[in-house]
Amino acid sequence: MDSPEVRRDQKRAAKLLQSVAHDSRQMVKASGNPRGLFTSIVAVSAVVFTLCQAYPPRAYWLVMLYLPLILWYAVAQRGRAKPRSLINSPKLLTGAYAGYFLLCILLINCLRFWEATQVEEVLAKILVTFTSAMFLVTKMQAAYNRARVEDGNDQAN
Repeated sequence: MDSPEVRRDQKRAAKLLQSVAHDSRQMVKASGNPRGLFTSIVAVSAVVFTLCQAYPPRAYWLVMLYLPLILWYAVAQRGRAKPRSLINSPKLLTGAYAGYFLLCILLINCLRFWEATQVEEVLAKILVTFTSAMFLVTKMQAAYNRARVEDGNDQAN
């Protein structure tokens, strides 16, 4: 039977491990891109993708909407430390991130079959594209953050 001191030390160690895990998750979230940037990129991509398919000759100028987003990204990344590369991380490339990335490609290819011609159809397609892509991008970001935390923990050992 464990003594009260051993139990107290075990509880303290468990609290410290929880604190370290929480701090590492917060650090990864803080070092990432602003949430509004991802939302804006997905929204602009949904509009550009839909309108370039619905009205091809007149809608290609919409690609210019990416310029403010690129500027926003450059300003947001200017003062941040460069994150460690995860290219060699097998968990990232074979795990949930890769699965959600493939689902994103499949979504884009399936949405190409939806021919939106009327204004209501175009708005519906933009909404469907935005919500489904936002879901997948959020899941991809969560998998990426989880892989960064696990990679950081593996590097410390």
